[in-house]
Amino acid sequence: MSKRLLVRVMLSLLLVGMVGGVSFLQLDNLALAKAIANKPVIKPEPPKEDPVVPDLTPEQIKTIKAKLLADGCNFNADTGVTRKALGNCKILLIGDSLGNNLAYGMMPQLANQTTLTFTRTAKASTGLSNPWFYNWHTALAAQLKTYKPNLVIVFIGANDRQNYVINGVTQTFGTEAWKKTYRANISKLANAAINSGAYVLWIGMPIMKPYNYAKGETLIDEQFALTVPKLPGALYLPTRAYTADAAGNYRQYALVNGSSAMIRGEDGIHFTAMGQSVLATYVINNIIRTYHVQMTPKNPRYITK
Repeated sequence: MSKRLLVRVMLSLLLVGMVGGVSFLQLDNLALAKAIANKPVIKPEPPKEDPVVPDLTPEQIKTIKAKLLADGCNFNADTGVTRKALGNCKILLIGDSLGNNLAYGMMPQLANQTTLTFTRTAKASTGLSNPWFYNWHTALAAQLKTYKPNLVIVFIGANDRQNYVINGVTQTFGTEAWKKTYRANISKLANAAINSGAYVLWIGMPIMKPYNYAKGETLIDEQFALTVPKLPGALYLPTRAYTADAAGNYRQYALVNGSSAMIRGEDGIHFTAMGQSVLATYVINNIIRTYHVQMTPKNPRYITK
């Protein structure tokens, strides 16, 4: 193929991606799965206690409660409280393409909540280990000022199987140095939201299909589980068990509301439209239970087997 023809082909593909965003994303996801399926990954090590004390103290949770009261939002993560009407609440969902999957499932199910403002700013191909591509700390700081959420949902991590380069020194994915840096980024992102007066609901990684990729995502999820619960005002919601089969293995299909349905995409990473709805119902019901509000998802989808 001549150089001129190659350039024309590349420009044509780029134009297709710009015009048809969904098709471009699907191609990108499939390419991602193929590219990383056989890529070696360091064997995950058991989580270790991080000696770093979280920046927040329990007293700072008062910032959240003051904002909730001012907004008239009845989110309340305290245990043993009575469930109340939702009130005027604002939810901001951030993350990567998985975050978009969740948002697309949640939006129609929250359509009947007239006092709820739901904003999606998730961006495909982003993460916490590639700030050179998109810096979530900078982006979230601006979004918190613009949208003033009461709850920030974070669903990120699908693109974080990459090394850090800190002051010219490489921190290889999976090493203790890498994990410490990654946990620091988790804390920094969550603390920014909490300090603005928002609860944080951090969604854990679902089970994945590509073998080595799945091992890496398990390690990433371990960092979420280790870090988020230490932060006052932040909660970690695991999804691995809910998206796995009864034996704990990856599944492409499940019984949803009594009928067999494909819930995961062909890449073994993302969710189908039905899978998005299933995940959305799971998250919304956990919001209802965790923050003690009266809310019912519209046309919910449940895995029944």
